[in-house]
Amino acid sequence: MHPRYTLIIPHYNQPQQLERLLCSIPVRADLQVVVADDGSGEGFRERIQSLQMAYPWAYFLLLPENRGGGSARNEALKVTQGEYVLFADADDYFLTDSLNSLLDRYASISFDMLCFDAVAIDNATDKPSSRADRLNWIMKRQSPEREQLLRYQHSEPWCKIVRREIIEKNGIQFDETPILNDVRFSYLVGFHSAHVLVDASVCYCVCDYKGSVGKKMTNERKIAYTRVLVQTNRFFRENALPYDYKRVFRPFVLSILRWEWKDAGACIDELRSGGENTFSIGWNVCVYPVWLFQWLLLKHRYRQARRTLDAV
Repeated sequence: MHPRYTLIIPHYNQPQQLERLLCSIPVRADLQVVVADDGSGEGFRERIQSLQMAYPWAYFLLLPENRGGGSARNEALKVTQGEYVLFADADDYFLTDSLNSLLDRYASISFDMLCFDAVAIDNATDKPSSRADRLNWIMKRQSPEREQLLRYQHSEPWCKIVRREIIEKNGIQFDETPILNDVRFSYLVGFHSAHVLVDASVCYCVCDYKGSVGKKMTNERKIAYTRVLVQTNRFFRENALPYDYKRVFRPFVLSILRWEWKDAGACIDELRSGGENTFSIGWNVCVYPVWLFQWLLLKHRYRQARRTLDAV
């Protein structure tokens, strides 16, 4: 008999954080746990082996090379058995009792996508972080606006439980890009989900690592960032959805400010592939400070909706 749920965890060189996450997962007969190790270095293999022995209820999928979180999730989806799939990042963790209650509550309820809430902390200080502010704000919206925002504006895979049939029937995969590999997966899941449920329970904690290498906008990341959001905006236009990521111009603006003309040219090529012309690119660069100011105002609004661990 297949489990009702499968939890997928991509992992790379973070065994200490992974153990914290595994400790937070309730052990249940209806929950399959798949850890997709994305070719961790030799110095971490012994620690991973010890985690395999300490948590025998988790299946460790040991991939031969490091290809990124998107690829690791895609490989894990191939061995998924659950009717429903949920995701966690290896450096985050669950609120155990809350997740356990959530899985119990929907054990016999049918849906296409179920969304729940999160808190966020700075990993170094344990103080509240802004990483879940937007999700907290969305959760406070009224229906049907809330459901639409969760479909198309919550681009992370965590805090969602998705019917596996939706993923497989529509051939949905994670992009294998160095950044934003989960954006396309998220909006396609939202687009193809007919029955969306929302539960305000806080079941997940996002850990913020300020100054991490993953946050640096390298040349490769700037191009990938632009390409992903260009494709996203095109999808929104083609399906008459009222959304538009103005931050698609961010890598181009950064390249100009840093006099990185080669990168700026590559960003222009990506923008043009999405339907932008020279005039629209120039106009959006000129008004980018206005978009940035509006974003700062939104950040303030999001912060007012922030949920914290001590209030849960």
